Amino acid sequence: MNRILLLVLFVWFIVVFSGCSHKSIQQAYWDAGTFVAHEEEKKGNIGEAEKELRIAVGRAKKELDDEKIASSLHNLGAFYRRQNRLSDAIHYLGEALKLEERVSGPTSVRTGRTLAELSASYLMEGNLFEGRPYAKRLEPLAKYYSGNEAMFVQKVLESYEIDTEKYNKIVAELKPLAKSGDPKAQYELAGIYFDGPDAKKIFPEIFALYEASANQGFAESQYYLGVLYDKGRGVAKDDSTARKWYRKAAESGHKIGQWNYAVFLIQGRGGPEKENEAWDWIKKSAAQGYPSAKRALMNH
Repeated sequence: MNRILLLVLFVWFIVVFSGCSHKSIQQAYWDAGTFVAHEEEKKGNIGEAEKELRIAVGRAKKELDDEKIASSLHNLGAFYRRQNRLSDAIHYLGEALKLEERVSGPTSVRTGRTLAELSASYLMEGNLFEGRPYAKRLEPLAKYYSGNEAMFVQKVLESYEIDTEKYNKIVAELKPLAKSGDPKAQYELAGIYFDGPDAKKIFPEIFALYEASANQGFAESQYYLGVLYDKGRGVAKDDSTARKWYRKAAESGHKIGQWNYAVFLIQGRGGPEKENEAWDWIKKSAAQGYPSAKRALMNH
């Protein structure tokens, strides 16, 4: 009832004061729906908030201009980030960014807001490799924000900062060990580089370190190669190759690798479905205490 009342009041206001243009009425509905979504989220009614935000996206695409579409996509993406639905957040914020850059320019305040949300989403995902370029673009725009918005932007940027002295020291320590063929050092150096300032530029070296380590049977590297191909980080997304590396990690006793391999088997990703075998791997993962595997067994 509250939602209907709000919508009616907004539309009535526009009808009375704007001459009742179709676009003005649609704008009023959009404003009301966006406001209701915000209020529902504050009250913890997450499902209702998501529904209103999705309605706003649909309305903007059908009835309004690119600026409102970009805002709608941004609002939905930011909502998903706050709900820790990071894949959804990154998808919608990426769409919002492409449109916002076209509408208001690559260095506008509005674009900066979407850059901040994207940077934060990748940060929460633990994926500094993909997030750092957005954070770098955000840096020169930080001065334009104030209040809570400025605090959020600053917190995001601080999370991407690198202690250069510490970084260089760790690299200097690990490099000789990695060069000598130590699989653990190769894995650790790859990880330091991957989260470092030049990861995109030196990705071939990063990948070579992971691969050299994985080929020696180091489970963490095998698992991480699976992740790279699964998520398409630095390489083309490839379910078949991701499945291969998850299997190797699973066979090496990596509990998350066992779980991910089981998921691929159940879903038939990168190869045939093998549900019976999948449950064997889920049991092994659960025995090592992996929460998702333990929950799956409880509900099976």
